[in-house]
Amino acid sequence: MKQLFKLSSAWFPVWLITLLMLIMISVYLPVFVGANKNLTNVPLIIVNEDQGTAGDLILLNLKENQNEHSFKWHHAESEKKALKELKNNQGYGALIIPANFSKQISRVDDALLTRNESREPATLKILLNEGIGQSASIIASNVLQTVVTSTSNEVSGNLKIKLKQNRVLLSPENASLLDNPVQFTSENVLGLPVNLNKGMTPFVMIIITSITGMMGANMIRGYLRKAIDSDNGISLSNSKILKSELIFSVILAFGVSSVSQLGVFGFFGSSHSSSILVIFPFSFFCCLTMVFLFKSISLIFGGWGMLVMFPVNIMGIFSSGGPIPLSTLPFVHRLFSYILPTKYMVDGMRALLYYNGRMQAGLGTALWAISIYFIVSLAIIIVFIIYSSKGDKGNATEEEDKIQIPLDNEIHPKE
Repeated sequence: MKQLFKLSSAWFPVWLITLLMLIMISVYLPVFVGANKNLTNVPLIIVNEDQGTAGDLILLNLKENQNEHSFKWHHAESEKKALKELKNNQGYGALIIPANFSKQISRVDDALLTRNESREPATLKILLNEGIGQSASIIASNVLQTVVTSTSNEVSGNLKIKLKQNRVLLSPENASLLDNPVQFTSENVLGLPVNLNKGMTPFVMIIITSITGMMGANMIRGYLRKAIDSDNGISLSNSKILKSELIFSVILAFGVSSVSQLGVFGFFGSSHSSSILVIFPFSFFCCLTMVFLFKSISLIFGGWGMLVMFPVNIMGIFSSGGPIPLSTLPFVHRLFSYILPTKYMVDGMRALLYYNGRMQAGLGTALWAISIYFIVSLAIIIVFIIYSSKGDKGNATEEEDKIQIPLDNEIHPKE
């Protein structure tokens, strides 16, 4: 026992895992330093249909006051086009400036100067994409409401100057109108039911497939090896073992996909805009891809495979844009979101559950990315199967030669 503690190789897993956990902390902890600090290119839409000048002033204030690095404002030509973009998951939310907004401001101005108490405040419209998840939706709502509040305060300040110059005294009703001359209405454009699980259903389903892939790649091979090594009369070559692993992987992916559909939609009754007959094949494809991906990693790295699988799985979780919007993540996570397949799988599942399976909502890109991972991973496994087959044939030839040696050396009586 004491001799083991003197071996440097015995200490290798201890310090390596400790170092890996330190790296994990330094990578993942910055995710939670604060959403306001990490905001980057939050996709928002603005539509200015105003026929006067008030709408242009809002755009000017946005350009002067909003950080262009934190928010990515996209100008749509009309409310109809903004709705289309939101339904294609191309923005978190939209601010609509109506065509008569300047006239509404003028009416508020006239009502206060003439002490007319029958006027309503000017109104802006906020459209929210509730399918992106609760966190991203809250960010969009807060930003757009801040724009409305800023506009209202500026209009209120200008009105107060006019009223002071004209020495107009206001009634309590008009005083309230003066403090809030611009208000807003808010609308969820997808019209999804309440049971969305805070928009986390796509993320949970894909994380289950990722964990299945990592566990399946390791456990299937381990238990097959254990079954073959036991005294049950089974003897398989390495190539046949790999082929058997592929078959069991397909069965595992089918089983997990079936159970996840039953649990998510049957037991918990989660909302979905696409048919389960469409969601199930995509779920099965994702699960099988993750099993093949982690299997290819284990074949390439051998005993080091788990050290590679673990960061890939965890980084995929944080970089998926599921629990935390990508626009709030540090650069390293946004970079890995384009490299790892998890983000594409979450986007594809979100498009199926909340956006009627529109290709423009992320499903098309997801299918391309997942297909690439599937083909590359399967190709790596096939290469190892071919290589193992050649090795099996070589071993079989050596065994035949060994068997022939004692036969050739037999003693013949006639000789």
